[in-house]
Amino acid sequence: MNQNLERYLNDHLAGSSGAIVMIQHFIDTLEDPAARDHFLHLKGEVEADRALLERLMTSAGMSRSGLLNAAGDVTARVGFLKLMWEGFEPGGLGMFEGLEMIALGIQGKRLLWLALREIAECYPEWEGVNFSDLERNAIDQRNGVELWRLAAARDTLASAERRAASHPVGEPEDGASLNPGLVQADLR
Repeated sequence: MNQNLERYLNDHLAGSSGAIVMIQHFIDTLEDPAARDHFLHLKGEVEADRALLERLMTSAGMSRSGLLNAAGDVTARVGFLKLMWEGFEPGGLGMFEGLEMIALGIQGKRLLWLALREIAECYPEWEGVNFSDLERNAIDQRNGVELWRLAAARDTLASAERRAASHPVGEPEDGASLNPGLVQADLR
């Protein structure tokens, strides 16, 4: 068994533990039903990816580190203190930074799947796991969060006056709620 791989996978398990805590906070905090639905669905996907990672570890004879998982939970909860201080509501810096943290974590998961695809032939017990599909799913997850993050950027990083000045007459002046439908971006 490769201890470097075991530690790497445990680091990702710890990160997913923190991500689940953060995503649950979005679900509990956001008033927009579309936002809540999006993050509820994302939480289910992250939990499924986490369960798969645990199965991959078990099948390769690796064990989970309770200490690292606890560290992931604690880190996420301590991070909330800063986000709450910054304002964890639409238009608050904490909301924007929380979305950015989730997007970065999902990008890290994408890189995990790429690395595991690269070494999969060395682990016959992982036969049948389609790491390319997992990577595509991570891209889709990140893109979904990125739409919300960009909407939050507009609401958080530009003052109401600047947003109003940048819209022609008759267009909405601000995105009072997170609405990714207002953001047009090619995220692939």
